[in-house]
Amino acid sequence: MVLIITLNPSIDLLYFEKNFSLGVHNRFQNSIIMAAGKGINCARALSYLGTKATALSLVGGLSGEFFKKHLEQESFYPRYIPIDAETRHSITIMHNDNIHTEIVETGPKVDAPLKQEIFDTILKTIIEQNIHIVSINGSVHTDDSNFYNDLIQFLRSNISKPIKILADFSRASLDQIFNHATEQPDFIKPNLNEFSELIGQNLTSKEQVIDYLRKHPSPIPYTFVSCGEQGAIAQFNNQLYNVTAPTIDLVNPTGSGDSTVAGAIYAFQHNMADEDIIRYATASGTANAMENGVGVARREIVDKLLSQVMIEKI
Repeated sequence: MVLIITLNPSIDLLYFEKNFSLGVHNRFQNSIIMAAGKGINCARALSYLGTKATALSLVGGLSGEFFKKHLEQESFYPRYIPIDAETRHSITIMHNDNIHTEIVETGPKVDAPLKQEIFDTILKTIIEQNIHIVSINGSVHTDDSNFYNDLIQFLRSNISKPIKILADFSRASLDQIFNHATEQPDFIKPNLNEFSELIGQNLTSKEQVIDYLRKHPSPIPYTFVSCGEQGAIAQFNNQLYNVTAPTIDLVNPTGSGDSTVAGAIYAFQHNMADEDIIRYATASGTANAMENGVGVARREIVDKLLSQVMIEKI
């Protein structure tokens, strides 16, 4: 069983408009409204791949009730920790030849008592549902810079069986687990900009990522650096791979990273070899970019894309 943790979910509004201008009145024809957040998108993509996960999230207020109502139509299993503050909103606008503009609320803040409740609920869920894979997805709004460090250490210390832990977040939280943690996750998926921030260098190409990882191997066993149209560089168990994604007609990239994580989870769950983990991760992320929706990795599309993912050992 799989547990997906989303501590700052959102109600997403997606707009598609050919021409969008600042400082004037813009009238959109329609929108797509979804319950979202990185972990929710990941759980949705997993359900398309044929794996049902438990998705644990914080929800509150009238927005939270609206959020839960939307999840009633999903195929994964939602679980909630109630909070007083309102669940946040996010707006994505695809416009002017695939420019991607986002307006994202910060979301409710997690204090120390709520932190302990979150940790206890996660542990209880893992034990009750015999969870073997845990994915921590997205930001947490807190002043505690060690929040995710503490969570991973808490899980490693309190769970006797081996579990895979995936971490899909960025900035200070990713820096902490990458550079300063005593216990680390098994898998991370930074994009090129996030990886640049992580190592304190401005990398712009796959070649630069390869050069850096040759000199400074990642401490995370499964490190997947997404490089946009260039594909990706993976360092899996100290082996470097150059990954070329299939060529597609881009519709909406929102949620592609979340679907990439879903593909990796699916492969981990089925005990696949490293190159097949890369293949499923890449194909799932690519399949999402072909859809209007977010976290949509249709199994039939993923299956067609798998053979188009090119993987070269370095």
